[in-house]
Amino acid sequence: MTRLLAEGDSFVAYRLPGEEGGHAFGVGNVSKIDISDFSPARYEGSFIVAPFILSDGAFALWPDAGQKKFPVSDVNVGYSRLQSFRRYEEATQVRNEYARSFGMIKNALDKGVADKVVLARRMEVSDVPKQILPEVFVALCQAYPNAFVYFFDHPEVGRWMGASPETFLNKVDDEITTVALAATRKSEHLSEDWNLKELEEQGFVSTFVDEVLNDFGISDYQKTGPEPVIAGQMVHLRTFYRFDAGIVEERLGQLLKSLHPTPAVGGYPKDKALELIRNSEQFNRLLYSGFLGPVFPNGFSFFVNIRSMELRNDNAVLYLGGGITRDSKEETEWEETRLKAHTLLSVLHSVKQNQCNESIHLR
Repeated sequence: MTRLLAEGDSFVAYRLPGEEGGHAFGVGNVSKIDISDFSPARYEGSFIVAPFILSDGAFALWPDAGQKKFPVSDVNVGYSRLQSFRRYEEATQVRNEYARSFGMIKNALDKGVADKVVLARRMEVSDVPKQILPEVFVALCQAYPNAFVYFFDHPEVGRWMGASPETFLNKVDDEITTVALAATRKSEHLSEDWNLKELEEQGFVSTFVDEVLNDFGISDYQKTGPEPVIAGQMVHLRTFYRFDAGIVEERLGQLLKSLHPTPAVGGYPKDKALELIRNSEQFNRLLYSGFLGPVFPNGFSFFVNIRSMELRNDNAVLYLGGGITRDSKEETEWEETRLKAHTLLSVLHSVKQNQCNESIHLR
């Protein structure tokens, strides 16, 4: 991976949740695909990358000469889990833009246009040299062993890295699993009761998944939760789903298209929420809150592309979002996005400080 990055070659690297080692390959062919045509047999061996807006087109990245495994748990990258970093400051303009967007969405929610909308924003981090990125990837693997950690670089797709705690759709042999994940609080408040806003926010995601599965004739599914799940310094509410793949074996692409985006990253109802997002966010989410992951001989593992960043010109753009409902408070939602930034920012800072002995500067 380090060599491929240094030489400017395209590659994909990833570590599945719970694995001790990662996988990497140099990219050969890349094909633009319609996700509704997806099937595991057709795309076996590839790495799928789908954007937030599926009409923009998804990608299948294919290995040029097979995949290689590499260790991550015993590699010393100078990352300290306990290392703290200074409280970063953001420009007043960024804060004001978020407040304006929040106001637009909250006004629409109060009028009953939608029940939940996920508002996203960006955080720009300067002075992130390309040569530290392989170490950042390994440090993310070490810091978040239960996350899907990935790093890829291709001129058609972009250079992105992330550590997602959220499964989108997972198929192993004849079984498919998915989750409804929403609501965010600091992990130190794990034992406290969940408030109405948090329960409602997660409930919209679960209701949406129920509706989609029923539309596909999937009624005999196992559903457990919601229950708290820890992701780094945060804890979320998660409902877990399991069902027989045979019911949708020939319609997996259509199922992916119908499920995406769930209210965890879009909103509810889906179409109304997406319209509000288009009108209130002043940027293109690109791959943020899309989904991605590898396709295997016996299935696939796709994850929602959250806790992610786009990397370009020695800078990083972190994408951060949070669910807005009628009970949301602007200051609380803003602070939630800053909490979510910690997942990537703390690792960036730690690796860079150990390598360069200086802090990352935000602009």
